[in-house]
Amino acid sequence: MDFKLSDEQQLIVDSYRDYMESENWETYFHECDEKHEYPLRWTKGLCELGFDRIMLDEEHGGLGLEEPITTLMAIYEVLGQYGAPTYVLYLLTGYNTIVREGTEEQIEACLKYLGTGEQVVNSACTEPGAGSDVSGLQTTYQRRDGKIYLNGTKTFITSSKGVKYLIIMCRDADNPDTISEFFVDMSKPGVSLSPLTKLGLRMDSCCEVYLNDVEMEEKDFFGKEGNGFNRGVSDFNFERWLVGACDYGTAISAFEDAAKHAWTRVAFGKPIARFQLNSLKFCNMKIKLDAMRNMLYEAAWNADVNLGGDVDAGQAARCKYYCANASFEVVDDAMQILGGISVASEHRINRIWRDLRVDRISGGTDEMMILTGSKMAIKPYRQ
Repeated sequence: MDFKLSDEQQLIVDSYRDYMESENWETYFHECDEKHEYPLRWTKGLCELGFDRIMLDEEHGGLGLEEPITTLMAIYEVLGQYGAPTYVLYLLTGYNTIVREGTEEQIEACLKYLGTGEQVVNSACTEPGAGSDVSGLQTTYQRRDGKIYLNGTKTFITSSKGVKYLIIMCRDADNPDTISEFFVDMSKPGVSLSPLTKLGLRMDSCCEVYLNDVEMEEKDFFGKEGNGFNRGVSDFNFERWLVGACDYGTAISAFEDAAKHAWTRVAFGKPIARFQLNSLKFCNMKIKLDAMRNMLYEAAWNADVNLGGDVDAGQAARCKYYCANASFEVVDDAMQILGGISVASEHRINRIWRDLRVDRISGGTDEMMILTGSKMAIKPYRQ
């Protein structure tokens, strides 16, 4: 197992480092966070470098990389080091799902936005009574008079205010055991939104989505009818790993901010970096950063080399659980070292602290990650 980047990968990563150094992006990020706005100017620049083509094959306009997930990991590491809100980038890495499952019409509708940095499509599974327990799904579809009609409510749907399409999971009203997905144009009559205010991740929208007799056709199924649950679960693993990569990267920026501050802030005649209590914090922070890095790169390498691009379910769950918690602990210790600067100013660390706390719930709760991570760890030993 060698985590060293190839020359091609290093050139790609260096281009993103150069982009992050091209201006003081934090001013823009702060403005977008305050206004709860998607940072389109930044994401457009990333996509001009090919960010949204990393996971795509060449046939569909992608980069056709041999190890796309490892490359993505290295990019997230660099972007995070500069305090970038990498949580807004998830949709831009998901075009391969559309290519794999979508119809030609659906693929064309999405791929025409390549290079723009815009939010195009996301999934909608969660409901008021169906979060971790998808079996509680109540949204339905029903065939009537040659059409199909969707009814129900989705909640906590990320990016729903910005996307052009939602992939909506629902039950067949006449056969409730059948769960399918539909590719829904958000401009359709009967679709309405109610924005939700979040603690963090403010540069990405979050809404309740109401479906009132939304008229669909047979061609609007996403994937095969009856395969909605399995299709949705197949993408969970990549998403969970990606949350871990996002959290690890942003924790680097908090560590570096605290370390630089600790060498310049003097108290009782010496830099506060030399105080033993702070030394303990820095030691623990670095241990957690190294552990996060190793487990994320190992999972990426395993996906690229051994699993045909699929992230192992157990590794994904453990990455998300450990990284969501460890990164938050790193940021919390960094805030303690920064002192008043971290809480009574516009320092980026208070934005990052808010963002990371959300990730212990968003994309799969800690509790669900523990269940999945432990189940997959002991499964080989079952008699």
